Amino acid sequence: MKRISGFILLLLFVASCQGNKPDDMVLIPASKFQFGIDPVRTKEFFNLPQSSGANAQPARVIHLDSFYIDRYEVSYQDFIKFKPKAKYETISVLEPVRGVSWFEADAYCMWRGKRLPSEREWEKAARGSDGFLFTWGNAYQDEYANFSQTVRPVGQTPHDISPYKIHDLNGNVAEWTDDWYQAYPDSDHKDPNFGKTFKVTRGGAIRKNDHGFMKEFSMVSFRNFAPPHLRFWDTGFRCAQSL
Repeated sequence: MKRISGFILLLLFVASCQGNKPDDMVLIPASKFQFGIDPVRTKEFFNLPQSSGANAQPARVIHLDSFYIDRYEVSYQDFIKFKPKAKYETISVLEPVRGVSWFEADAYCMWRGKRLPSEREWEKAARGSDGFLFTWGNAYQDEYANFSQTVRPVGQTPHDISPYKIHDLNGNVAEWTDDWYQAYPDSDHKDPNFGKTFKVTRGGAIRKNDHGFMKEFSMVSFRNFAPPHLRFWDTGFRCAQSL
């Protein structure tokens, strides 16, 4: 009886959270998940050197509390409500906004009563609790995400959908996160760029396919970084929100 009562309380909690869910956001339930890159798995799946993605090692299982995250990348249509006088070159207002600094992305999210997601939140939203290497699973599929040199309107790549039904985390534009580019706990990897100089960006592959290890770059656990005050044509963002 106690187990049944506990299950009912859990259902009521989830229903309550969904009932208060902000528009176009997805509830990511509290649970454990694999965070980071396992070099053995990258060797197994891609025959990549075990040093690949060293800045995202070691992989470990961590717990995250529930949070909300935007289903789609923030579009120009969304962003111009925040900066109506801003001028951007775009084919469609439904494309993800890009060419915005971390500070602008952070300000937009706060204006919406939200915030930028942490690295951990972003990665869990992308790979789910099963630790997928890509939003759709563990098999690399070149046609499943927008790995081209052009940007698509948000939500228009049908296979690039995470286990939580969140769009474009694997391909399309890279996305700012809230975190500084620092070493993971228990990591012995040394990088002179670690510190509070660069912010971490995640996802996005519209520019990465001109490099040799495209599969490595396209894994959702892959970390990139950039100066927060600069703007990049291939970098946008989405927002998160605490419960």
